[in-house]
Amino acid sequence: MRPVTILALLSLLGCQQQDTAQTRLSAGGEPTSGGGFGATNTTPTGATSTSTSSSTPGTTGTTGTAETTSTTGGTTGSAAECPDGVICVDTFPFTHSGDTSASSAREFDAYACAPDTDESGPEIVYRVTLAEEGYLALGLNDWDADVDVHLLESLDPDDCIDRGHLSAGALLEAGTYHVIIDSWVSDGTEYAGQYDLWMGHTAPQAFEVEGLDREVLSLGLHAFDAAWFTDETDSFLFTIIDFSLPSTEKRQWTIDLLDAALWYSLHVTHGEGSGSSSDARYADKFSNTEGSHQSSLGLMRTAETYEGSNGYSLRLDGLESNINDNVRDRAIVVHGADYATQDFIDSYGYLGRSWGCPAIDDTISSSLIDDVSGGSLYWTYYPDDDFLADSAYLP
Repeated sequence: MRPVTILALLSLLGCQQQDTAQTRLSAGGEPTSGGGFGATNTTPTGATSTSTSSSTPGTTGTTGTAETTSTTGGTTGSAAECPDGVICVDTFPFTHSGDTSASSAREFDAYACAPDTDESGPEIVYRVTLAEEGYLALGLNDWDADVDVHLLESLDPDDCIDRGHLSAGALLEAGTYHVIIDSWVSDGTEYAGQYDLWMGHTAPQAFEVEGLDREVLSLGLHAFDAAWFTDETDSFLFTIIDFSLPSTEKRQWTIDLLDAALWYSLHVTHGEGSGSSSDARYADKFSNTEGSHQSSLGLMRTAETYEGSNGYSLRLDGLESNINDNVRDRAIVVHGADYATQDFIDSYGYLGRSWGCPAIDDTISSSLIDDVSGGSLYWTYYPDDDFLADSAYLP
């Protein structure tokens, strides 16, 4: 018989509950929205058309605010401020359906983001105005065509910030930017055609009403942005845990940056080794060390799901050397627990504690795990000076 390794045993066991009182009833924290391009395994389903009169060739409708000159003389927004042949956007989330094969614009042939890619086919141009700093996420469904999305700092292809076949994004200061949907060309064939475009803008204060501090989200968006540009993820779903808050408050949020939507707001446990000696509700110690039973800080990526001693669970891979890169070996995973519910808080005045896992309400955990598994980012925050200084993903 093959010997069972310590790692295999830890993978089977996952994180064990340290507070053994058994209380489980229905708890709060239901997801506030579902579906969307940000999910790793989700495909956008078509844009709702609310405006179809535009002088821009190849456009079929928008949601959000777009300024476009109408063929009948009317405008959506201020036509004087929006150049002919450009779709101008200043309200989010925004969706639009277009068709590059119906466009006569051919100003851009290549971009600095991918100078060897031939984009000499027809394109459609968007001017995007951001009133405040935030993360701009772009998602594309190109139907049977092969069009690409480009985010530019100006109408100059050398000012390309990001581009992709299905998505692009960046943390941007307030200002004016341009998005170009351009048609790929290969061996003389233009792959122009229909597409749906989604734009979302998430500002640091977007979820303050849900308890997510603007300074924490601002740092989180910096971390996401750094990871995006190092190809650590292709999902716009982003989960943030703020361990500066007590366990009696909802301190885990999953947001979809593509439409700035909150998917989940949940209670989450910290490790028993992280607990404050003066108040069981708080965590104040964190580590990357096997056997510490402490939570880990920093940026992690979701991986595969499995069935273990804690039921349906989700493995995590730490992305930060000496901060959380041992989480897989430590079997720090996402799983459900009956000690991670509002009812447990009502009975005991705090959440139960794990062996370091971010355990959540077991009536919701399966849905969250399915939504975020397969490559989305998990970021855990605490105002620890060493962590803030050492993290490669923070400014």
